[in-house]
Amino acid sequence: MSQLLEICKKVKVLAYFGSYTRQEDFVEGVSDINIFAISDDKSILLELASLGYSPIVMSESDFRTICERGDPICYYVLYDSNVICGQFPGNLNFNLTSLTCERLKRAILSFLSLSISAFFRNDEISTVVNSFRAIRNTIQWKSCTLDKSIPIKISELKEKCKKLNMSLCNEFSDIVLIKKLKAPLSMWSLDRITDVICKELNLNCVKPSKILESVKNPVQVIVNDDGSVSVKDYLGKEMKLS
Repeated sequence: MSQLLEICKKVKVLAYFGSYTRQEDFVEGVSDINIFAISDDKSILLELASLGYSPIVMSESDFRTICERGDPICYYVLYDSNVICGQFPGNLNFNLTSLTCERLKRAILSFLSLSISAFFRNDEISTVVNSFRAIRNTIQWKSCTLDKSIPIKISELKEKCKKLNMSLCNEFSDIVLIKKLKAPLSMWSLDRITDVICKELNLNCVKPSKILESVKNPVQVIVNDDGSVSVKDYLGKEMKLS
């Protein structure tokens, strides 16, 4: 904490945000500890990262810009944070725009890609965390599009999923439990998660099990916007599956 207080001397505001601010949602050793700072001193980014945090550092003008444009990061920071020191600038509001929903949607397949890639690297924590993020963002995107709202807490996400009659509510409850128990995700579960996410996106996606059948030792998987996947194996050979 003393190290953060030293950093406080260089910032306009320093705040935790994300699941670390919610005891019921945070899982020690699994969840990231996100921290946000408004400062013109970019060296703070390295200082915070060296302390084990997942930091975001930006100038006040840049933060105002992303809030006006509707970047979800602004929403998370303003409405899901605990201030350590300083204060947020006055007259600062978040505008929910078409960009907000598009950013939430764009992140879904990125998180799914990270989860599948981590599974093939036997990185159990990253597999679970990114599957959780992919499903969470799917619910948030649907809520943003249909209700003009962004649920954050797990309880809110579960409620919204049921309200919108989404097909992945059971999978979301399961991945929340798996994350809390720090348990591994099976291939069957990852196939199912891929199926339900892609159903909500109206895509016919390639399942992880099919990737493994087609590629020996896959290392990197990117789920494309059309549901196909681009796969790189351990020798650096690339191929596309659909």
